[in-house]
Amino acid sequence: MNDAVDRRELFFKALAGLLGGAVGWVPVEIATHGHSITEQQSTLTVIAGIVSVALVAGMIGGMILAAEDNSFEITPRAQRHFLLGFIVCLVLALPETYYSDLIFSEILRAGGWGVGHPGSELYLVAGRLIGWTLMGLMLGIGVGLASSSLRNTLKGALGGFIGGLVGGAGFDLIGSFSQSGLASRLMGFCVIGLAIGFFIGLVHQLTKSAWLAVEAGRLKGRQFRLEGPSVTLGRAEENVVGLFGDSGVQARHAVIFHQGNNYTLKNLAVQAGTLLNGNRIETAPLHEGDRITVSNYELTFHLRTDKRAHESALAYAARDWSGSAAPATDSAVAGSVVTPTAASAYLLDADGHQFALRPGEATRIGRALDNDVVVGDASVSRHHASIEYANGGFVLRDLGSQNGTWVGGQRVTEIPLGPGEALRLGDAFFTFHA
Repeated sequence: MNDAVDRRELFFKALAGLLGGAVGWVPVEIATHGHSITEQQSTLTVIAGIVSVALVAGMIGGMILAAEDNSFEITPRAQRHFLLGFIVCLVLALPETYYSDLIFSEILRAGGWGVGHPGSELYLVAGRLIGWTLMGLMLGIGVGLASSSLRNTLKGALGGFIGGLVGGAGFDLIGSFSQSGLASRLMGFCVIGLAIGFFIGLVHQLTKSAWLAVEAGRLKGRQFRLEGPSVTLGRAEENVVGLFGDSGVQARHAVIFHQGNNYTLKNLAVQAGTLLNGNRIETAPLHEGDRITVSNYELTFHLRTDKRAHESALAYAARDWSGSAAPATDSAVAGSVVTPTAASAYLLDADGHQFALRPGEATRIGRALDNDVVVGDASVSRHHASIEYANGGFVLRDLGSQNGTWVGGQRVTEIPLGPGEALRLGDAFFTFHA
């Protein structure tokens, strides 16, 4: 299943936001029942209004975070997520609601609203729209902060902003068709929660870099986003990729490491093992479409097309003969091809170190100190491989290594290289640049 957008996640986050809005509507209705915006508000009424709206935010944020597992099961993990999301979003919503009310009051005053004097409906709609948009923004930030990820905070902020804007616009639209203010407010809160949940999920889906799709097993059809430097797979609840309901899955069965543009699968199960494309592995790089087997579970690894390698290749192609960066010319923008030269070629390892390739002869790579590129990794043979510039191109050759030389997930003995090509020698990773 190579679907870049996980519709299941969108459904659960939207449904969670809707339920949060519906439940949160109750305290708001209690706090504001019988009150009008043209009435003089007492201090107690103002405080009750702020707290009740903060409770809405807490309910929506808590429900959205509890829906991270895309399941109807009320697990201890889902309960912890809900409580964390509820508290974070509630605390953030208190000052946000206070200042939103100030902005709302100023907009109403500008539109001629006052005690006993209704003003322009346009200003009322504008005030509500701004208020709900700010709440959506705050909710997205809160959901991201609760997940302890700066990247998720930024994604959540964008999704919440859009959701609040869309939901706020729908609030008065629903009211114009409803004959009951109570029903209008209920449907309005539900729509706002739904929109915020949906767009937070959508932004996460559109910006994810890699994910696993479950093709076989109890959780068939589920997807798991791969975020952060490492993601564990296993039966224990604390795993990001929780493979439940299978006794053959160990508590912590495997882990996926993420460094730069590379993803690496490492087996942690001593007896059961982890299979990659049908072969048992201990450590192996992952590529688009690779199939991971853990007991009766089968998962497919998917990697979003990354433009960074292409942009990097263009940048290096634009370098002048001295190796310094040169601005792109009109011909380069128009699509002219710069022939790679041995003088500018190098290998980049996983830690960002560069190794220049010898321009006039083969560059040898291996563990022994007499190599041009010395790799201190036990999985690399003493004389593992070589790269040579010949006939206008670069050729990679395996030198009879024990653990093999790999390009694009395939073991090779000799293969031409192109800019941005990912190489693996044993367990050592490199990117070729020319």
